[in-house]
Amino acid sequence: MMKAFTHTVIGRWLVKKKGELDGWILYQRRKSYFPLLEKMVKEGELSIISCNCFAGRIMQDLKMKYNTPTLGLYFMYPDYIEFLQHLDYYLKEAKLEFVEHSKYKLGNEQREAWAKTHNRYPIGLLDGKVEIHFMHYLTKEDAATKWYKRAKRVNFDNLLIVGMDRDCCTEQDIRTFDTLPYERKIMFSTHNLKELKSNCFVKEFANMDSVGEPYQYTDIYYRYLTERFK
Repeated sequence: MMKAFTHTVIGRWLVKKKGELDGWILYQRRKSYFPLLEKMVKEGELSIISCNCFAGRIMQDLKMKYNTPTLGLYFMYPDYIEFLQHLDYYLKEAKLEFVEHSKYKLGNEQREAWAKTHNRYPIGLLDGKVEIHFMHYLTKEDAATKWYKRAKRVNFDNLLIVGMDRDCCTEQDIRTFDTLPYERKIMFSTHNLKELKSNCFVKEFANMDSVGEPYQYTDIYYRYLTERFK
């Protein structure tokens, strides 16, 4: 009954208005962090590499030029670790191709769920290894064009590397992330691993299988991020 109602003119209008209201509420929650974020990201033209849409959220909020390709998309975590271990190669040399299905069961499930309310997004593969879910892109052509263009803008001399304990991330992945040779990196985690310098235990998601979705809980991540890099 409810599904049928949402397909009516009135139903679609109500869904749209609810989405706008929800978006406004989320914006109000996070906007107080903008001044601190601006101070952090403007210094030296920071490029943010993230495992999901979090980098894009920051750049949209601060009206930044997109100087990273890691926005509007997400990685499964083992592939993100591989990507970060050879970042220079994957951004400067690796060829982006596309595949019909994810090599991960969770990846296929999440893609199908997204397609029910949005679109069947393209899945890319860098050098035949690193899988990328271009969830906010409609076509392969658009995804590839923007990936290559934005990859050229990355400032390797001023990087912030962001990880999140989601999408097949394991404790070992979190530990491997901590060993990566980047001066500024942060892992938003459900694990309270105090011995790891980059680990940021998010108490709001303690005892959960993963941290929360990056758009829905941006204000929480902004708070921890600005506290970490004052």
